[in-house]
Amino acid sequence: MGYRSQVVLAISKQLRPAFMAALAPNKDATALVFNDHDMLDLDYGGDGSLLVVWDGIKWYSGMGDNVIDLIDKFVDDAGSDTWGFDENESSGSSEHFRFVKVGEESDDITCVGDGFWDIYPSTMINY
Repeated sequence: MGYRSQVVLAISKQLRPAFMAALAPNKDATALVFNDHDMLDLDYGGDGSLLVVWDGIKWYSGMGDNVIDLIDKFVDDAGSDTWGFDENESSGSSEHFRFVKVGEESDDITCVGDGFWDIYPSTMINY
């Protein structure tokens, strides 16, 4: 079966064009986002933001899977404020997205991006 993760990606209306441009060269990446998701909201928060949820996905970075690597590269670039959104560049791209991945192990949690404060991991004890 393999190691599975829950992954949530939210992208603001302002950052969506950069995300679409990143996906465009790879039809499998586009399919993963728009066809092979567990949930897709094209108007998240009612402001044109995009929300994608994958439950139980094999999210392996750097394993030669161009689809996952492509999305991870976008997340890394956006987290590094690659794109600015106002004339003073005071609003960087990290404020326009949120990526959260929770794996099966208790310490496998990744959070990138400063936008979408309502998306965060939470832990609980199962017994």
